Amino acid sequence: MDLHERIFELALSRSFFYPSNEPYGSSSGFYDYGPVGVLIKNKIQNLWRRVFLKELGFHEVETSIITPSIVLEASGHIGSFADPVFDCAKCKSRIRADTFLEKEVKGFKWDGKLESLANAGKNMHCPSCKGLLSQPYMFNLMFKTGIGGEQSAAYSRPETAQGIFTSFPRLFRNHGTKLPLGIGQVGKSFRNEISPRKGLVRMREFTQMELEYFFNPNQPQFDRFNEVADEKMRVKIDGKISWKTARKLVEEKDVCNEIMAFFLVLQWKFYKLCGLDENKMYFRILPKEEVPHYSSGNVDMEVETSYGAIEISGNAYRTDFDLSQHSKFSKQDLSVFVEEEKKKIVPHVFEVSMGVDRMFFCMLEHAFREKSKEKEWEWFDIPPQISPYEVAVFPLMKKDGLAEKAQEVSALLRVGMDVFYHEGGSIGRRYARADEIGVPFAVTIDYDTLTDNTVTVRYRQNGKQERVKIIELSARLLENIKAGKAVL
Repeated sequence: MDLHERIFELALSRSFFYPSNEPYGSSSGFYDYGPVGVLIKNKIQNLWRRVFLKELGFHEVETSIITPSIVLEASGHIGSFADPVFDCAKCKSRIRADTFLEKEVKGFKWDGKLESLANAGKNMHCPSCKGLLSQPYMFNLMFKTGIGGEQSAAYSRPETAQGIFTSFPRLFRNHGTKLPLGIGQVGKSFRNEISPRKGLVRMREFTQMELEYFFNPNQPQFDRFNEVADEKMRVKIDGKISWKTARKLVEEKDVCNEIMAFFLVLQWKFYKLCGLDENKMYFRILPKEEVPHYSSGNVDMEVETSYGAIEISGNAYRTDFDLSQHSKFSKQDLSVFVEEEKKKIVPHVFEVSMGVDRMFFCMLEHAFREKSKEKEWEWFDIPPQISPYEVAVFPLMKKDGLAEKAQEVSALLRVGMDVFYHEGGSIGRRYARADEIGVPFAVTIDYDTLTDNTVTVRYRQNGKQERVKIIELSARLLENIKAGKAVL
């Protein structure tokens, strides 16, 4: 069984995530997060808020999911957000044309033209029912809907960014009227993928954590760049991976400016806090032919998994494209007055776009631990900052007042922590259950607790135990969780 299959099996049995609407057979590309998964996901998102917004003094917004058609015309999504497809005349299934032909036709590589797909796919048949495939055409990946009784055209947003761009004029007026200005958002986006697969890796409904940093293009420096200039990261340039400092990336013009380099370091640190293995992740500097027309430079974070390399974030220097487009289509002036230059400019934007779901899956793969002599079960080494429960509390027995005392301790610890409480089964099996979902500490209430007010604390990492006074327990646990330590 491949590693991703084992992860999926554990995820299903331990309520990390599972297919949506299971009684009806589930539609591919949609997943629900269970009680354990929701706790982890929320902590990942809150850690992102702390690192990318609160510690930098930036702002957070929550913009509308349903987006009028004209907004997405301005952004280019209606005209170009599409994949080439074939339709099957017999079973009516839809197939992604370029990937299908690259798999079926030796040496085929799509050049972006429908004519090439038509020639290569002539007289080809559906892999499911052997029906004849149609001529290829472009299929827009957005979910379309209508607004109100008149059914004005609208779509479920394909990214969270456009809501930030259209909010910019008001946010600029209300929050300082000067650049730079950082605006972030955590929220759902929707893409009607033709053939979603690989669980959380390719979904039709997913969560993004996006930051748009608006700045004066004449001032591409970042005030805090020197704090991180000597931090090293793995980067992939022209197919070769090496370690480079942020300073080197700027000096050698691998990235656009100090702003981009600063946010790459921030992401590197964030992903390490979330438990990704730094020797299995790297920033890929996109070559010019892969950079979108609206961007002056793109960098993707890719992570090595059992599926291969997975892109989990994208960084783009979007120049003034978005605000200029929205100015044009809305017929509103979205430029701002720059006091020091005594003139109006259209701000440039650097974007950090990070996917929650893909990163969640990568974290589980990197945190997965095999059975061993020390532990006869598989478990997840999830960092304390994002573990679903910071601590488990178990009464050694249900009787003799131990369960009641354990509930008292649980109530004490729930002030500031999520507590996994369980009374049933052997204590060993309960330790295993806590390890399996990544709980870093387990507290056992035994008979000595009733006389000396101490508890046994067990550490997930090594299975070692020590006695701790109840009065000191909460402070010691919180201190180590904040520091990312899974042992006291």
